[in-house]
Amino acid sequence: MPDHKPQTAEQIRRSRNRVLALSLAAFVVLIFFVSIAKMS
Repeated sequence: MPDHKPQTAEQIRRSRNRVLALSLAAFVVLIFFVSIAKMS
């Protein structure tokens, strides 16, 4: 088993926040394009 340093809580929190923000932005963009497609 490789002996690597465990991530700190701060790093885990930061990466989770980044994933959450990216998925939220992707969701907003998806809704935007769907509404544009419905209007046209």
